[in-house]
Amino acid sequence: MFGKSFRYFALSMIAAAALCVPSAAQIPVPVPPLPPGLHVRITTGAPPAVRHEVRAARPGPDYVWVAGYWADDGGHWAWIPGRWERTVEPGAYWIPARYIHTSHGTIYEPGHWSNQQLVVDEDLRRRSEWRHHEREHERELERERHQEYYRYDRDDHDRR
Repeated sequence: MFGKSFRYFALSMIAAAALCVPSAAQIPVPVPPLPPGLHVRITTGAPPAVRHEVRAARPGPDYVWVAGYWADDGGHWAWIPGRWERTVEPGAYWIPARYIHTSHGTIYEPGHWSNQQLVVDEDLRRRSEWRHHEREHERELERERHQEYYRYDRDDHDRR
């Protein structure tokens, strides 16, 4: 008799677990936080003029100069001084902060490494200013990838 009641108990537990599975799929899974400062946003007003900086000696061959820039800190501009940084990954390069002036304010794209992903909200992606900026950025990346071609073409043109 113990075996039969145990089977009923086990079957009822399996049935209860099966009913809980669909509701478990609706429980939000925590998303890991994004690196701070990689959110593209619209700010009020333009950043102040860029500050002149003196570079210290390069600490080693695997270091890259990251020029200083103005970062938007929730409506206030904060100067991030230039510095030498180690490349984070082979082939990665530093993309300086960008400021896109619009009639609604300044679109601020923080400085970041080429292997980092920026966060751009959908309403910002729909703006014509952002789409234009993205096309320009793609052209810059294309020139960077094919430096030899563009450099040769320019040198050849200069010789004529």
